[in-house]
Amino acid sequence: MKTQLHGLFLLWLGAAISIAEIVTGTLMAPLGWQRGLAAILVGHLIGCGLFLLPAAYLSAQQHQSAIGVTQTVFGPWGVRLFSLLNALQLLGWTAVMIVNAQLAMNGISQHLLGFHSAVLMASIVAALIIVWLLLDHDWLFRVNNLVVILLAVGMLVMMGAILATGHVHPSHGAALSFGSAVELNVTMALSWLPLIGDYTRKTTQPWRASLVSVSGYFLGSVAMFAIGLFTVILTGQADFTAVLAQSKIGILALLVIVFSTVTTTFMDAFSAATNLNNLVHRGHVNLWGVGVTVVGLAIALGVSMTFYQNFLYAIGAVFSPLFAILAVSVFGLKQRLAVGWNFAWWLIGVIGYSWLQKLDFFGGTTLLLLLGLSLGVYLTSRVTRRYPLMTKQD
Repeated sequence: MKTQLHGLFLLWLGAAISIAEIVTGTLMAPLGWQRGLAAILVGHLIGCGLFLLPAAYLSAQQHQSAIGVTQTVFGPWGVRLFSLLNALQLLGWTAVMIVNAQLAMNGISQHLLGFHSAVLMASIVAALIIVWLLLDHDWLFRVNNLVVILLAVGMLVMMGAILATGHVHPSHGAALSFGSAVELNVTMALSWLPLIGDYTRKTTQPWRASLVSVSGYFLGSVAMFAIGLFTVILTGQADFTAVLAQSKIGILALLVIVFSTVTTTFMDAFSAATNLNNLVHRGHVNLWGVGVTVVGLAIALGVSMTFYQNFLYAIGAVFSPLFAILAVSVFGLKQRLAVGWNFAWWLIGVIGYSWLQKLDFFGGTTLLLLLGLSLGVYLTSRVTRRYPLMTKQD
């Protein structure tokens, strides 16, 4: 079991080591390094502690996928709906990760080699993701663990190179409130919410496996956000890729970007495939994953990163109310409302998310939504009939 826990820690550490996390970290720069780091820590404690950890534990305890556990309170139709929504957001993440990688790779290769090709760079990343998906399970973890260890070392070298670049620069970025910064951190963690259980569901030690998985992600993600934050503050440049291209570690940075994208995105593609399999119950999950990667590549070649921040907020709007209702029902009430009531509260949460953003709560919109929905579900349970939690057989 120790080997399995070690593998889960490295798997989620590798998931956190990505260019997307660093890019999001650069958005914290207007706060300065002290408030920026505080927002990173607070946001990750909320996202990981209040959402990722309970979600991982539920799947591990019930031996079901992250979306499969939603049947507990939303029934079989809920699983179908959320499987479809999750597959779509994971397909979106696959495309986003490939775009991020090819932009960074091209920035470095243009500086070092004078070569630029969006199609070639994106295709290289997609091909490696497909190789990861087709690896035998045992080989996958051996290769992935080794690559993640090397990536962690590479990221430390990159962090050292950035810290040595100079002094603190004043930020000239767009104004960002502390609450908005916290929410960006929370939503990045929430992007893993609908799939973390896919990797803890087969464990025999639910609590330890969940804690180890979330710890790996927490440590890696906080480090990546910090790299993005300090890149802007210490160099005065918001473009992380440009900083790497001008450094003395260009080739190392190129390799880190490629393989960190692979170790992260294959999880997106595999979990998207798992959700599609929930819908159609036919075909091999890994082959579905290959299909997701190919479609993600096609989208990546035509997608713009202009709406990246809105994409993160959309994930929060859809999945934070879902798991808030699930958590309060399972851990708080230990019963459920009628399925119609649960869907009604979920819709209220989805619609209310954008309205709550206007309040600019210092703890982020997601925390406010969690508190509000929990109270709403609890009060509803006091005046309506409650039912036993559903099982797979229901």
